[in-house]
Amino acid sequence: MNLLRCLWNLLLLVILLSSTGCTKPLPLPASTPTSSATPLDQATATMPLAPTPTATPPLVDDDCDFCAMKHATLAPPTIRPTSLSTTDAPTALPTAVSTTEPAATAFPATPTTPATAAPPPEPTAAPADTSALALWETEITLQSYGWENALVPSTPEKPYYPYPELNFDAVSPPAPRTYAAIVLENAYTRFIVVPALGGRILRWEDKVTGRRLTYTNPVLKPTHWGYRGWWLATGGLEWAFPVNEHGLNEYRPWQYELLGGAEWRGIRVWDTDDRTGLRIAITLQLHAGESALSITPQLSNPTATAQPLQFWINAMLTLSDSNAPSANLRFWVPTANMMVHSTGDGSLPGPRSLISWPIYAGRDFGRYAEWHNYLGLFATEARGVAGAYDTGVDQGIVRTYPPGIAPGVKIFVLGNLPATLYTDDGSRYFEFWGGYNRTFFPEDDRVLPAGGSVSWNERWYPVHGIGGLDWANAEVAVACQPTGDGVAVGAYASREVDISLVLWQDGELITEWLPPLGPGTPFHQHQAGAGSGWALQVWQQGELLAEIIP
Repeated sequence: MNLLRCLWNLLLLVILLSSTGCTKPLPLPASTPTSSATPLDQATATMPLAPTPTATPPLVDDDCDFCAMKHATLAPPTIRPTSLSTTDAPTALPTAVSTTEPAATAFPATPTTPATAAPPPEPTAAPADTSALALWETEITLQSYGWENALVPSTPEKPYYPYPELNFDAVSPPAPRTYAAIVLENAYTRFIVVPALGGRILRWEDKVTGRRLTYTNPVLKPTHWGYRGWWLATGGLEWAFPVNEHGLNEYRPWQYELLGGAEWRGIRVWDTDDRTGLRIAITLQLHAGESALSITPQLSNPTATAQPLQFWINAMLTLSDSNAPSANLRFWVPTANMMVHSTGDGSLPGPRSLISWPIYAGRDFGRYAEWHNYLGLFATEARGVAGAYDTGVDQGIVRTYPPGIAPGVKIFVLGNLPATLYTDDGSRYFEFWGGYNRTFFPEDDRVLPAGGSVSWNERWYPVHGIGGLDWANAEVAVACQPTGDGVAVGAYASREVDISLVLWQDGELITEWLPPLGPGTPFHQHQAGAGSGWALQVWQQGELLAEIIP
């Protein structure tokens, strides 16, 4: 009888176990990595860290025929209070600090995700109200050549050892591949981060205009460019580290964690260089009510010797309504001269030569249409701001940065290079770089001392509806363009601000505007008038921010 009872209990136990579901929660970060230059206090907010979804909205435009977002609808959202590192957002833009404190404390002692594989996607439902501040995980499917099976070990004499080389003859044809992805968005902008592809921002979208700002390669195709002799022109924003060009580790999975505070959400991605042991972390923060993305790089040297390095943010952009820059694209870089990096234009001087900017030899290189051959130019003056604007679609971007810490600004245009070098269609892009270094040249390598760390903050934001770019800071972008029968004035703010625009002509006050500026409410006004002598002043709280003389 006892034997029968035991068998009966065992049968009940088996039935119970087989009917019980299991959901794997997001891993808890072992510690919250914080920069010595940008300490983030622990938050005490009790608000929910993600809205409860009631429906699954589409994340991809109808014209996106090369990718598909996938959302499971049988589980609660992955963003739970226990799965986020909660910190208060910095109250001011941090400055860089070199320190001899062990840099390892800035990285989780136990990785939140394996470094050798992309984190498995959670069953997830997208927030019902996608105009709200939100952060969640999903999947994205991309067409990709079979490059991973064509990787071969490098030899110690190679400058990129132990990073792999690529046997191009062994690369297989493209096929769909699914990657884990993280969506970070608010009412004004959306970012999609793919940890498995170097922790890059794969997509950046201005939700107000509905326009994708970044280049989207319809296929991941290896090129012969880059420090290793191969590189994936994936698109988006990549983190080039610890050497020039496109870095060494941008192709592989990075570790990551999700972050959140009372009024912001964020993502931190990080990796360690196989050659030197140098470490990199990128913290992305998006605040409610703002269109600007805060990007905080942290470079650390936990080794016992000083190490030279380069670090660059490379944004591959289009800014147009097609997946290519248009002839209406303009570059805005406040500098008197540019330094040539490389070019296929025989009419220009060679590497390290200076050319006047934007006009050189009667050619306006501020216009994308003037770049007939491939060309890379570095700004010789770091003014803390740069941007680009397509006047045809009335859309642009602005990058602000601390010039004393991260002075690098570079523009690269493909010119007449064939698109078949990096993609399978005619899509094109331009590269908009921001760097810890002044140029790619070896004399501009920076040295990080043993145990040292450096960190800084940049703000990148979309601009639209103002007609161009003539001045900008971390919050406001302004245009002032003569029209022949007057002047056109435009202003955009990445968050709600109060400014005054005062228009003068030949020393006479013409008018003053007090526009209600915000990410969704750009200002644009045409003032009729004959002649020239226009000047526009930008005031905020009694302070003259700028005077623009078109």
